[in-house]
Amino acid sequence: MNSIYSRKPTVFYDQRGDGQSFDSMHLPQQQQHQQAAAAAAGGFSAYPLDKDGDSSQYLYNYRSTEDRRGRGRGQRRESAGGFFGRPSVLVVAVLTLVAAITKLHGIGRRNNVSWDEAHFGKFGAYYINGTFYHDVHPPLAKMLVGLSEVLAGHNGSFGFKGGETYPPHVNYRFMRMFNAAFGIALTPLAYITCRQLRMPRAAAATAALCVTLDNALCVMSRFILLDAPLLAFTALALTMAAIFHRQRRRAFDGVWWRALFATGLALGLVASTKWVGLFAVALVGAYTAADLGAMFCDTRMPARVYARHWGARVAALIAVPLCVYAACFAMHFAVLSRYDASASFMPAGFQARLRGNPLARQPYDVVSGARIRLHSSQPGAGYLHSHSHKYPTGSQRQQVTGYGFADGNNLWTVRRLAAAADAADADPAVQHQPIDGAVAHGDVVALHHNATDTLLHTDFRHAAPFTASNNEVSAVPVASDQAKNAGALWKVEIVDAERRMADGRVHPLGSRIRLRSVSGGCVLRATGERLDQNWGWGQAEIACDSRAAAADARGGGYTWIVERNINSGLKPVDLGARMSSSFVSAFLTLNRQMWLTNNALVPDHDKHNVLESAPASWPFLLYPMRMVGWDDRSIKYLEVGNPFLWWASAALCLFFPLQLVYWLACWRRRCLAWPGGTQFGDYITGALLLWGGWALHYLPFFLMARVTYLHHYLPALYFGILFAVYQIHHAATWYLSARGATLALWAVASVAAFGFWWFSPLTYGWDRPIGDLKGMQWLSSWAVYADEYAI
Repeated sequence: MNSIYSRKPTVFYDQRGDGQSFDSMHLPQQQQHQQAAAAAAGGFSAYPLDKDGDSSQYLYNYRSTEDRRGRGRGQRRESAGGFFGRPSVLVVAVLTLVAAITKLHGIGRRNNVSWDEAHFGKFGAYYINGTFYHDVHPPLAKMLVGLSEVLAGHNGSFGFKGGETYPPHVNYRFMRMFNAAFGIALTPLAYITCRQLRMPRAAAATAALCVTLDNALCVMSRFILLDAPLLAFTALALTMAAIFHRQRRRAFDGVWWRALFATGLALGLVASTKWVGLFAVALVGAYTAADLGAMFCDTRMPARVYARHWGARVAALIAVPLCVYAACFAMHFAVLSRYDASASFMPAGFQARLRGNPLARQPYDVVSGARIRLHSSQPGAGYLHSHSHKYPTGSQRQQVTGYGFADGNNLWTVRRLAAAADAADADPAVQHQPIDGAVAHGDVVALHHNATDTLLHTDFRHAAPFTASNNEVSAVPVASDQAKNAGALWKVEIVDAERRMADGRVHPLGSRIRLRSVSGGCVLRATGERLDQNWGWGQAEIACDSRAAAADARGGGYTWIVERNINSGLKPVDLGARMSSSFVSAFLTLNRQMWLTNNALVPDHDKHNVLESAPASWPFLLYPMRMVGWDDRSIKYLEVGNPFLWWASAALCLFFPLQLVYWLACWRRRCLAWPGGTQFGDYITGALLLWGGWALHYLPFFLMARVTYLHHYLPALYFGILFAVYQIHHAATWYLSARGATLALWAVASVAAFGFWWFSPLTYGWDRPIGDLKGMQWLSSWAVYADEYAI
């Protein structure tokens, strides 16, 4: 394929210090005159001009001579936005059939709930019975699991307990086949992507076949998990981005718009499946930034056209994914209408509207003598809590903490000691003789901890355990001297209230309050810190902030909600009828809690876990993962990849930066003859897109503190396999004859097929003693026959 340049790619331009440019040394004389004309006209472009003085076709409307030839030499002209003619349709059909066979063969052999089916099958059932649940992942893939259960005729009653045998009324085979369809889709998407990156049919088919013949990608598609939808939507985003790239010379026509918005839709789908999908968003974002940057460098492009390019990408690649992501949560909230205790962190108005919520019907007023449960507005802090354990430092009194679950140690009895008008005369010595009436803004109260017969107390002489700028908060015995001083008195301040509850009194769920110590004026808060696991059980630190900034603090850590109001003397009312619920508030709260829960999934470095592995080990397949029990009578599955594909893709991905450095050094030394000559522009775009996908889906895991598993590498592996075949194809094209290049592709496909066949017993399930299966442990670190860390 011939291009406008014969010696250098359009992405480089160099001006020598002696005034002689690299272009003047290598470009035809006519093109030098064209560039000189552009400079004389008041603008300079490093790109050659056409006969009308326009350089844009070579920048953002690049067209190769093959595109201009159309149907040259009897070949059917390819439309980048559509299919590729009957031969390619047949190839896709055959490849998809092979993928279906590999993914569906024996998919129902193991009739037990296997590995994370215990989680995601259960979550899918919640969409059938409408029960709210909390998980670290966005809801789209789990809603798809729920859809598969609906189509399979499941009624939502099965609990998906790990290892349990599926009952006859649960069509687990169909559910697994539904999930496997996403794994099957990887194959045609891989083929289409490679064709869009200008790979010939044989090379594209080889790449798609390699994706099909990876054992890890196969086995993870055969169970009710989230990984297959994640991979399918990631592959779809790459395919759409590649199609859009091919359409860049048709800016603003119908196919261009459809490709652009399809890319945005795919990004929304992958981000709504797992947050790992944001790496695909980053990849398309990087490509878009480079594309817009190239347009900015084209001085011939009108500002109006450039602004239109910006607007199109903002609408399609930012607004559309956000709308898809929000729509998934809106559907999630609409379907899950039944209360579960896991909703305790959600906004009070949201909780009150859930069916079966015990909090929805409570006494309307909080009166003296009521037992209450206070929930912090600080995410993750939980309930105001105390227990008999003491602080090891400071006052060494009884701990007051934040605890995430409702129990008897979260209950406090309110003792109203003074109305707002008499707050200055409140006497802690009479806390046994509270006054009647509902607690209102400005009232002074004491909080009695029922389980330990103590009072909530703060002491300015002792600093909080972790937040030294705050005062310690403890619980002191009712009969102690500390209970008789002002440190045990708290002024109630209503910070915010539901519109229909804003009457100056404290109401459960509807009033957000602040508790200010009468002694010194500090404000009770959840600091966001965690106490030491050895003596504080990892619970949230509660302190009292006397700094000026806390005087009118309205943030989450300083405010509390009466979540439970227990008073047998008052009639309960329907609080849900008085509460408002905002989608935005629920959406932001749930995503924030997902973030906190995800960050809490940290590995225990003092204990070996055969399921976990470090990111550095993934490309080299050092620790394949056992997916189920390993006893002699069970059907055993090992998440082991095809070693030839993993190791080859790892080597080529790791070598690519060195390849770029070498080429750059040669270019700087004026001694570079580009491999493949004029095809370099097309080559480097595809190489950077695929390698960038691998890097962005792999390298960020080194920055994460959370626990990591081998399957986290699978999206990066998909890019890596395509990149490996891409590199092999181009290298064979540059350095081998046509026959040699064809033989190279046959060799790649044959080696991949052998690796898949060799490890297929562990992909499709081995039901005999593992010792009967020989030759499976290629590395000493593989836990195939024995786990060296097993106790």
